[in-house]
Amino acid sequence: MEKIKHISSEFKDWIIQTLNRGASPEKIVDAMISKGFDETFALRTLLRIGGNQSIVTADKQSPYYYEIPEIGQKGNKLYAGDREIKVLSRVEHPFILHLDNVLSREECDKLISLSSDRLQPSHIIDKNTGENRAASGRTSKGMYFTINENGHVSTIEKRIAELTGYPIENGEGLQVLNYKIGEEYKPHFDYFPANLVKEDKGGQRIGTFLIYLNDVDSGGETVFPKLGVSIVPKKGTAVYFHYGNSKGQVDRLSLHTSVPVSEGEKWVATKWIRQGRIY
Repeated sequence: MEKIKHISSEFKDWIIQTLNRGASPEKIVDAMISKGFDETFALRTLLRIGGNQSIVTADKQSPYYYEIPEIGQKGNKLYAGDREIKVLSRVEHPFILHLDNVLSREECDKLISLSSDRLQPSHIIDKNTGENRAASGRTSKGMYFTINENGHVSTIEKRIAELTGYPIENGEGLQVLNYKIGEEYKPHFDYFPANLVKEDKGGQRIGTFLIYLNDVDSGGETVFPKLGVSIVPKKGTAVYFHYGNSKGQVDRLSLHTSVPVSEGEKWVATKWIRQGRIY
């Protein structure tokens, strides 16, 4: 990922004005990261411009306490129904599993077919209002299935639940995304800002189950820039990464990006898992 090394005077003024309005310094850092700034540079810039009062929560808080999720306690061969799924690679901090044979080729093709005529421009969640809005850093198209919308979706949801150990009720509706040439999702976190967490609606997101539905000719990798980990899309494989613990902390090492597709297109399905029941 290319790191932005300089900021304009206008952006410096924005930082000062935003601090003066009482915005959380951590939100400012997250906003800078979403614009493509490296996190370390964002932290140092904020401290230099805002002074000691702008040291963000991320620097003050206790180190993230790592807990191995259930899916990480099952060894290198996982089973969902009669399907054997192999662990291709594993990272501990943040917790990432790269999985093979999660969906068959036919299951991938069917999910694409069921979603292709329902695609709409993708949105992000506004960190201040909680509303969905368009953003220049996310240029794909996507759609959501409702929970158990049809038999095929139910089969996939049950498989994810069995693999992760989290019930279907703790998961958001399965989302399918399509990236054409040049489309991407810039560095971001999947968890919610603290002010948007609603305990009566499942609470914080704690894990992401990302399934690759096709092979991409070039580009489209899922990259964790703080680790130097890059995962190449392969049809039927998946990545599970976990970023929430029982102490209510979230793991900032889970920052990730979907780099631009340079040849062909990219199809993925995403299941976000919450702390508790959503419905």
